[in-house]
Amino acid sequence: MPHNNFKQQGVALITVLLIVAMATVLAVAMVKSQQSLLRRSGSVLSQDQAYLYTLGAEFFAKSVLLDDKEKDKNKNMPQDTLNETWAKKIPAFPVEGGFVQAQIEDMQGRFNLNNLLQDDGQVDMAAVAMYQRLLAALDISPMLVSPVIDWLDADNLPYDSDGAEEDWYLRLKPAYRAANHSFVSITELSLLRGYTPEIVAKLQPYVCVLPKVTTINVNTAPDAVLAAMTDNLTLNMAKDMVQNRPKEGYGSVDVFLQQAAFSNMPEQDRQNLTKLLGVSSQFFGVLAEAEIDNRRRVLKSVIAFDEEANAYTITRDWSQQWQAKQQKNNTQKSN
Repeated sequence: MPHNNFKQQGVALITVLLIVAMATVLAVAMVKSQQSLLRRSGSVLSQDQAYLYTLGAEFFAKSVLLDDKEKDKNKNMPQDTLNETWAKKIPAFPVEGGFVQAQIEDMQGRFNLNNLLQDDGQVDMAAVAMYQRLLAALDISPMLVSPVIDWLDADNLPYDSDGAEEDWYLRLKPAYRAANHSFVSITELSLLRGYTPEIVAKLQPYVCVLPKVTTINVNTAPDAVLAAMTDNLTLNMAKDMVQNRPKEGYGSVDVFLQQAAFSNMPEQDRQNLTKLLGVSSQFFGVLAEAEIDNRRRVLKSVIAFDEEANAYTITRDWSQQWQAKQQKNNTQKSN
């Protein structure tokens, strides 16, 4: 009997040890699961915070622009220039767990691809010539204007031998159709015949797509866009033009065209160019970034102003990548 008692006690001890071991394993698993859940919850919270911070940055940018438009109401000829508050670089602002930053850009300093077609659907030859010169200034074939026209126009007839309509795109794998309407996003460029990723990347700082035909603001346009205005203007001349641009901006297009580069321009060409230019803007881009606990969100918005200077956010794109990484790194080092 004593032998059986010891045997039973040994079995009971082993059973207890097994139960303890199983409980320990379950406890460890539960702790790990809880830790994983907490990490995921923290990650989602940080993402949500970053999302809200980018919207806050957009709101702040909109308020800066509204203040500028309010000041313009007191001017006979309002203009938007790179010397105004909205154009100044906004430093990264530290927040708990990270930072938020934003920058504002005049979208009308770029060439609007939707300008190639007039409101009546006809090709604007002055805009075509300007876009071809822009392509040439960037060492891109001017013939690439044709696929853009075909993407915009309503018909299915190629603009010329360099164009591409629906039948060309339907032969691709995967196949797709030509839009045959205005560009909605600049990313559509990558769908067009001849527009390689390298060409799109080279063009992106100088072109935009806006929901209506717009003028190019000569007070904010970069050198390559200015060089596209006439055959008599080289890229180096345009760079000098940017360097010598009045801080207060050109008060009118006529004043801008008084420069020597335009002195020999035929009168009809001057009139056609004048229609494409302006000294103020209605469309501005806002690039906002927030990073919280290494969780990052980037937002690119386009803000539009109506004739009464009311501001509206017309697009929001969450797929953008922040360009000014060096600015962020410098900010983090200083903190």
